[in-house]
Formats: sequence, structure tokens, C-alpha cells
Amino acid sequence: MIKQLGQLVKLQKIDNQLIEITKLKGDLPRIVKNLQGEIDTISKKLEVDKTRITTIILETKESELNIEETKTKLKRYEDQLYLVTSNKEYDALTAEIDTSKQNISKDEYRILELDEEKKNLDEEVKKADLDILEKGSQLKEKKKDLDQKTTETESVVEKLTKEKNDIQESIPLRYIREYTRIAKARNGVAIVPVHQIFIEKKDKKGNIEYIPAQASCGACQKNVPPQKLMEIKKQSKLIRCEFCGRLLFWDDKASEIYPSDEEIIM
Repeated sequence: MIKQLGQLVKLQKIDNQLIEITKLKGDLPRIVKNLQGEIDTISKKLEVDKTRITTIILETKESELNIEETKTKLKRYEDQLYLVTSNKEYDALTAEIDTSKQNISKDEYRILELDEEKKNLDEEVKKADLDILEKGSQLKEKKKDLDQKTTETESVVEKLTKEKNDIQESIPLRYIREYTRIAKARNGVAIVPVHQIFIEKKDKKGNIEYIPAQASCGACQKNVPPQKLMEIKKQSKLIRCEFCGRLLFWDDKASEIYPSDEEIIM
């Protein structure tokens, strides 16, 4: 076996252990991230809604003030209406009175619109507060579970990470890049043993012997041609699976699959 292939196999074994540790955490990292994202989104909208409510209160007060000022003007115009001495003055005051009444109606309608909007926003704020409280409780619980599992595996991860870094330093960069690229595309698994199935055969005397049959990729289970299997067994160069693109190697213990072992690889 060429040195690079052996080192890549060791690297994959370490990564397999790290993958198993990650699986122990299950969906907790994703759940924690999603919950935090949901809380952040709700919180941002909550701030926008609260700011709008403040603006509505100010706009409502402004409209109420406008109504009071307009009513004062309206009363003055109505009082002056009895003192006019010409049709021109009467028409001018009548126009001012009509305009004032229209402005009062507009401001009153605006207050009703603002009040309706504020009621809706108040409900949204209450709902958001409850959502944040509920999701915050869930987040706290999930974070606790995640922290516990992280603590339980922290020392093992640290040890494996150090071993991984040491091995990577002994492998040429181009092999590391190829390994990393494949692993990234194949759920962390870049190199696997080829599986050679052996079938049971009895001779006329009842003696049992095992005959090599189908060979396949240890990951995607696609057939490996006999010529390629011979090259893999030589282990003098890196060879890929024609189907999934992973690197293949031969290992006497992991590669030879006998009838009693077949359930293990299913």
C-alpha cells in the first residue's frame, strides 16, 4: 500500500468517529440554530411593530390637536357669520366653515384608522411576546441538551482532532485537497474498502470452499470490474469508484465478505 493511501485510510477512520459523535448530537445543532433564527426574526418584527405603535400614538395626538384647533376656528367663523355685512364676506366665511368641517372629518377618520391599526399591532405584539417566551424556553432546553452532549464528547473530539491534524501534516496537500473535496460531496466519506463477496461451494466429498464472486464499492455498492479489483488489491495508486467517485482500497478484514457477514453490509 502506498503511504498516501494508508494515511488517507487512517484519516477516514478518524473522520468516521467524528461523524458518529456528530450523529450523537442528532438534530440538536440544527434545532438550536433554527430556534435562535426564529426568535431573532420575531424580535426584529416586534421592534418594528413597537416603533410603529409609538408613531401611531403621536399621529393620533397630532390629529386630536388638529381637531381641537379646527373646532376653535370653526366656532369663530360661525360667530362671525352673524356679523357679516356683504354677500362676499358671507360666502368667504361659509367656504372656511365647510373646509373646517371637512378637515375635522378627515382627522376623525384618520384617528379611527390609526386606532384600528394600533389594535391589530397590539395583538401582534402580544402574540410575539408569547412566541418569544415559548421559543426561548425551547431554546434553553435544547441548548442544555446540546451543551451536555458536547461536554460528554469534548475530550474525545479534542483527541481525535489532534490525531487528524497530525495525520494531515504527513499527507501531501494535493491528496488532502482531493480527500476533502470528495468528503464534502459524500457526507464526510471519501475513501472506503472495496467489498469482495465470497460464495460457499461444496465439492463431491462435502468439503466447503469459498469462491470469490462479485466485488463492489463499500459505499454505493456498485460493481467493481475484475481488472479494477486487481489494481485496487495492488494498492500502488489511488483508484476511484466509477459511480460515486470515492477512493477505494483493499483491506483483508473489511473487504472479504462471507455468507455469515452479508447481513452486516446490507
